Amino acid sequence: MSKKKIVFKFPSFSFNVGFLGSFRLPVLSNARLPLPGGLYLGGGKLMFVGFAAVVAGFLASTFVMISSGENEIVWPQVGAVYEAPSMVGAIHQNPEEPSQRSMTLQLNIGQGERISEILLKDLSLGKDGITNAIELTGTSTTDRLVIETLTVRGSSFPTFDIANSDIHTIIATSSVLTAGHTVSPTLASSTDAISIGGTRNAVNYTADGGSVDRVIIRQTTTGGDVFIKSLTVENVHSYIGQFNMDYLSVGTLILEDLKVGDDGDVDNDSDFVINTSVNVDTVTESIVDADIYIR
Repeated sequence: MSKKKIVFKFPSFSFNVGFLGSFRLPVLSNARLPLPGGLYLGGGKLMFVGFAAVVAGFLASTFVMISSGENEIVWPQVGAVYEAPSMVGAIHQNPEEPSQRSMTLQLNIGQGERISEILLKDLSLGKDGITNAIELTGTSTTDRLVIETLTVRGSSFPTFDIANSDIHTIIATSSVLTAGHTVSPTLASSTDAISIGGTRNAVNYTADGGSVDRVIIRQTTTGGDVFIKSLTVENVHSYIGQFNMDYLSVGTLILEDLKVGDDGDVDNDSDFVINTSVNVDTVTESIVDADIYIR
């Protein structure tokens, strides 16, 4: 039994493009596509089917793009970890209670990254069981967060602690009220007056308004420092946890209109501490002890 040969023939037209010669393309309006049962799909129907397939593909790809966009976590959405310099984050897993949704805002910064500004403003912090309300940390004495100007103003925390850092100038005004304070840094004239150079192509991170469990800004890789032109904490309040700073190199630290205290007791302990492991060139400090009890 001989097999019937199926032949497709498409009418064509040609056009000339100068020195490249002539090209011949099929004309789909006269094309006929054989179907089972002796039927043919041709002419305008074939063109319509092709057009419909293109439209369906476009709509499907658009839907995928929209769906992906809805799931994207973008700074400063909470409950996420961000890897500088990206503004897109990943879901943060709550280490204390993995079954509960995390509301932590975490920025991881690798060595060598340059950031123009980090601004934390008008934030309400706190979650039972946390240790640190705000954590600013390098990884060691040789891998630090290098910050030209660090400012904390108009804020309140149960406790405040700085350790293992170099700060050229500390300015703590009389508007800083604490339930006991210890300021005992080591005077060291060799402490650098930090000045961050050009910030071209550097990113900014601003979190303005909202409720957060805690804020973590942490160096995550070794082999060099992280460079931040300005870091400001303004009108940020936490009912629990410490403002903790470790392994920093700071040009100027400015503290003003700040309240610190977890018990209202100014006699028996210090809720505000700048440790002896902090090297400093210049200190201007007029902190006032008061019966502050952050609750």
